[in-house]
Amino acid sequence: MNNKALLVGINNYPSDGNDLRGCVNDVLDMAQFIGVKNSKYDITNIKTVLDHRATKKGILDALQWLINGVSSGDQLLFHYSGHGAQIPSQGPLHEKDGLDEIICPYDFNQDPHTAIRDKEFAKIFATIPHDVHFVWISDSCHSADLSRKPDPIAHPTQVTRFRRFKSANTANPNIHPITSMGTAIAPLRGALLSGCASHQLSADAFINNRFNGAFTHYLIKNLSIYGQDVSMQEIVKYVNIDLMDNGYEQNPQSEGLLATQKFFQ
Repeated sequence: MNNKALLVGINNYPSDGNDLRGCVNDVLDMAQFIGVKNSKYDITNIKTVLDHRATKKGILDALQWLINGVSSGDQLLFHYSGHGAQIPSQGPLHEKDGLDEIICPYDFNQDPHTAIRDKEFAKIFATIPHDVHFVWISDSCHSADLSRKPDPIAHPTQVTRFRRFKSANTANPNIHPITSMGTAIAPLRGALLSGCASHQLSADAFINNRFNGAFTHYLIKNLSIYGQDVSMQEIVKYVNIDLMDNGYEQNPQSEGLLATQKFFQ
């Protein structure tokens, strides 16, 4: 079995006002969880791509590393913690709403060519063999502006940020609320676990004296407890309960054919 994981986290965006604080911790925590605590992935098969290395080219090259050489029975994990948004569709395969879902690499500057679109992901993932257990975790926001509000759980000097990209012009018509990256995984035998519903924000929060994505923090917690026994859909239900109990207004989602199966095959 050739299990491989690609973990991408971006805290430090060059664009003014777009920095986050918990994405790198998300990646380090997930690497520790899958490679040490559970030993489901050999440490040599876990690739981390952080901050300035997580350019569009850097992420696309790493995705090729992830899928190269996989075969039936392998398990692949792609975890992304950073900003997300939507931009107008291009080419003949337009979305009904005229928008493509994107993630925002380190070098995203609102030029469409610097984003990674759902269609690009779909093209890459289409090469994954049918019997590969593929899980995509997206801890990013479903909106296109960066906002902050006081976090009642954190120290008074701490604030919760949200993982949505701030436009240089807040009225910029080229940046829109994201809906779901599910179109990139729908044809595949995979699962997408996302940090919030289409109308919500994913918190970049201060938890237990450090910054994390609230979704990733509680996802790892519940996978640690229940991951061997219940489906990913059930895990996401437990994560929703934890988020609600701790005052976070986001409802993670599970999509895809494999969402009814366990996280670890």
